[in-house]
Amino acid sequence: MLLGITAAREAACKELAKTLTRLVRERFPDQALTADLGPPVPDVLVAIGDDRFLLDVLRDSGPKTAILAVGMGFLAETTPERAEAAVKSVLAGSFGVEERLRLDVGLGGKKLAPVMNEAALSASRGGGFIRYTLEIDGERVWRDSGDGVIICTPTGSTGYGLSAGGPIVMENAETILIVPICSSTGQHPLVVPRQSSIRITEVESRLAKDVVLDGSTRVRLRASGFSVMESRSPARFVRLGKARYLPIFGKFRSGANSSEKLAGAPPSAKFVYRLLEDQGPLTERQVMAESGLPERTARNALSELIRRKLVQRVPSLRDTREVIFSIMP
Repeated sequence: MLLGITAAREAACKELAKTLTRLVRERFPDQALTADLGPPVPDVLVAIGDDRFLLDVLRDSGPKTAILAVGMGFLAETTPERAEAAVKSVLAGSFGVEERLRLDVGLGGKKLAPVMNEAALSASRGGGFIRYTLEIDGERVWRDSGDGVIICTPTGSTGYGLSAGGPIVMENAETILIVPICSSTGQHPLVVPRQSSIRITEVESRLAKDVVLDGSTRVRLRASGFSVMESRSPARFVRLGKARYLPIFGKFRSGANSSEKLAGAPPSAKFVYRLLEDQGPLTERQVMAESGLPERTARNALSELIRRKLVQRVPSLRDTREVIFSIMP
């Protein structure tokens, strides 16, 4: 087995990568080790960083590589504090590999890199009105207009799809989610089989249109539409035990008693409020890492909670340059 170790740019991530590399070389001197994504591609790649970094690693790594995600985000299998024990378990063969659905996006006759979370149609500037037609397996389902549409995996259901009113779907479900954004015709989210062939056609807008992949890569839509279907290259994650999805799902449900305070709030704001109830004060970065929400969605959720006087911003006692968010007393 070839083991790889890679880390995000943050100093703490780089330092942990050095620690793990030293551990492997001292304790397992015969173990093949690399700091590259290949070739040759690692059989197991230890990736240290937040969810954005892990999504980038998934995009760039080989289809046969299993990722041991180390961090505090939604995708992480283990925390930095437990990383050494996790690497020892991997080298002892005490792990499993779980495959997760990814999506292939076809645009302008080209197939883009598989997405882990979602592909979203939106205007190039906020507030742009878009008309489009949804087709599933060749059948016209609806003609809608609004702020766009999100097509996401179960893994991505707690991100942008959730903030637009979509459901939480267990990560091992055999489904794809389609979530209209601010539908003007009252369309509701759809859950379809993962084998479905999805097409967004007849796209119209006064503004330029973009397809946003995993919340970061914007591709200009110059054709009349695009297609989405199950990728033949699923993401492969190292599993050392119980998935971390269930604690996140529990956090989302834990705040049922606060429903009156949050009446009419976006789903993302409700999610963040319940996360703060469960975890206590968090920085903006920690909110994004623990919730799995995209940066803009997390910031909008915090702004809404502050506007409702449910959450307050206070300076961190450890670092006056940093702000933490906490439930109002």
